[in-house]
Amino acid sequence: MGKVLTSNMNGPDTFAAFCEAAQGSHPDLRFARCAVSDAETPLHAEHGGMRAYWVYEGEGEALLPAGFRTKEGDGRPLPSEYTPEPMDAPFAETLACIEAHIGEIDAAARGTVQSILGRQSRGAYIGDVANDLWKLKHAAKPWSKDGAVTRALLSLFATYRDHGYSIKGQTSWERIMPGDQLITSGTEELHVRGHFSCLSIEKVDRSTSHIPKAMRLRFLKDSSGGCNFDFDPFRRLPLTWYWNLPGETGDGLNFVNSHVVNIAKETSPTHFHPSIARKAPPEIRGQEDDPLVGGRSAELTSEDAGAPQNEIYLVLDPQVYGLHTYGRTAQLLTIPDLRDLRRHETHDLRPGDLVYIPAGTGHRGIDAFVNVITLPGFKPYNEFYIDRDVWDAAQGSVPCNESLFDIKNYTTLEEALAG
Repeated sequence: MGKVLTSNMNGPDTFAAFCEAAQGSHPDLRFARCAVSDAETPLHAEHGGMRAYWVYEGEGEALLPAGFRTKEGDGRPLPSEYTPEPMDAPFAETLACIEAHIGEIDAAARGTVQSILGRQSRGAYIGDVANDLWKLKHAAKPWSKDGAVTRALLSLFATYRDHGYSIKGQTSWERIMPGDQLITSGTEELHVRGHFSCLSIEKVDRSTSHIPKAMRLRFLKDSSGGCNFDFDPFRRLPLTWYWNLPGETGDGLNFVNSHVVNIAKETSPTHFHPSIARKAPPEIRGQEDDPLVGGRSAELTSEDAGAPQNEIYLVLDPQVYGLHTYGRTAQLLTIPDLRDLRRHETHDLRPGDLVYIPAGTGHRGIDAFVNVITLPGFKPYNEFYIDRDVWDAAQGSVPCNESLFDIKNYTTLEEALAG
């Protein structure tokens, strides 16, 4: 059981202690604060690795060159100098097959499949479909009784990395805001200017990036799920889970993920991520060979399950995006010991705050606008909801969300804690 760490990005002493403690748990990562003040500044990886930056205050610009390829544009349209890449014929045929049989797809998966299809625009495909595939993979199989349709859906997991790009036609400066994500890797530089500050995390043993060097919230689609599953969420994913291709094991590309979400107490579940990563439950595993695990059965081994999921809350200012707080106080509730659900801690949150939540710690964001940064990533099948358990144990002495008592887990709390 790890310790919840709290800090503020602008507190030198507490932030230094935070970095030291976080790096102790993640020796392949380097944590830092990066500040840009007016003059043009080159961002680069300090250790030749892959370095991600998340803006938490201020504004500025990034110099994005002609030829820059990005998976943005499924939210607000990209500027006119961007041109979506046309779909290749096999991918277009796959989508056409799925669309022709949409009525035959199981109701539990149909909404997600419609979202996948909805990214088509004038012969092009827009944005990163990885999060839609995340939702589809969590829907119980069979997704369709038609084997051809199921095979078409499964094929998306093997090809999704190649689609959804738009290409920039000319070099220019573009606006950077809080919540936006920047990436540098190896020896490359990204030039920025303005006045803004970032949290950065660098994976020192990876010198390439699978993510575009800029992912900006305004150009990303809202996607319900997690701590905001309501019909009109603010939940955008600059860096979501990437499913493994054949030959990739464990957490694959996923050393870190990020989603920015407005967490309202009405939709926020009390939950935890187990301290031992878990594989897919039986009802999710299909009988067919799954290309995600190299043609083997979809049942994963313990090694394939990867490392346990830890989280960082980087608190943002909701006013930047015109979000209303209605006088509510942003908070994070934590339950340090899942074997004693009667004991809890409450942390008030303000913009610039930083909270590290280790795997195996119960938590619930309440009326908070945060960038949730996960290490190594949003692990599939590793979120367990415990509002009913908290109520049964504490009889109301610990705040919980009574409207979510009926959420079903894949296993009981006792089984999850047993690993």
